[in-house]
Amino acid sequence: MSIVMALALAGCSGGSGAPPSQPAVRVIEASADSLMAIPGVVGVYEGRSGQETVIRIMLAARSDSLVRRLPKRLGGYRVELEVTGPIEPMRR
Repeated sequence: MSIVMALALAGCSGGSGAPPSQPAVRVIEASADSLMAIPGVVGVYEGRSGQETVIRIMLAARSDSLVRRLPKRLGGYRVELEVTGPIEPMRR
């Protein structure tokens, strides 16, 4: 299944501003695999921006080409991008 189709099925609402129809955790569960398959995406989580619940997509580095591939809204939630750098498991 293509990434675009997976995001559409997960409730990506483009810029319509439609209110969320399900909890953010469900939207993330449905979308995380497709988002993480995009090179440069290193994580996805539920966050807060003031009083608003948002979905944050963590990036290894910000680039215009990557930003264009990511949704502005997902399942009715606004998407915020966060540059974290690469994420690697801790060594023991």
